[in-house]
Amino acid sequence: MVSEREKQIYNSYLYATRSAKNQPTKFRKDFSKLKDEDFISLKKLSGFFKKHNHVNYRDWFAAPFEVYSKDEYFDLQFFNTRKALKCYSLYMKERETSNPDTDENIANLKQGLKFIYNYCIDNNMSVDEYRINITGNMPTCLLHLQEHRLSFYLLHALDVEKTIKSVENSILNFIVQDFHTVFARTRTKFSGSATYKLKAKDGITKIKTIVETKQK
Repeated sequence: MVSEREKQIYNSYLYATRSAKNQPTKFRKDFSKLKDEDFISLKKLSGFFKKHNHVNYRDWFAAPFEVYSKDEYFDLQFFNTRKALKCYSLYMKERETSNPDTDENIANLKQGLKFIYNYCIDNNMSVDEYRINITGNMPTCLLHLQEHRLSFYLLHALDVEKTIKSVENSILNFIVQDFHTVFARTRTKFSGSATYKLKAKDGITKIKTIVETKQK
């Protein structure tokens, strides 16, 4: 039986494959005749997304079309392979260094701010405490960067460079390959941003105030 969550995953796959070719998407409603190999792949993907709940379905399915070609065809089985994981990693890294003022990065900023707000409320800490918080032996914000819950641009807005300097280079490069290169490149783009920087600073100020009010 296909669950409602699995139906969403499958239709996210359909959306990615159709929109990559600028074609309209007709979402599937009847799953009673789903091919056996697709059923098995869908179950595997459901388990993967449950384990890695920070991975956005649409990002996962969109990645190979951005890395290879929009004219390629990728069946559902492909998305359970190491190649799919590599595509996703490359796609997310490329997005990290794209123009911060794009609609996509502004939308990601809103999601990142929402995540920080919820994390602070759930863990009874202020935004300033979050900036320097350590989980295990790793700055919490870097763990969230690794999970793609935050972007490099949002890290710059949070002003966590002092926290990052306390981490060994080998660990930083494990989180993101060539970490310092990406950090420097995104810092330059963030500084020259016309929109993202202002929205990020304003958003951080707002969630600081709301978090402090709720925790009084």
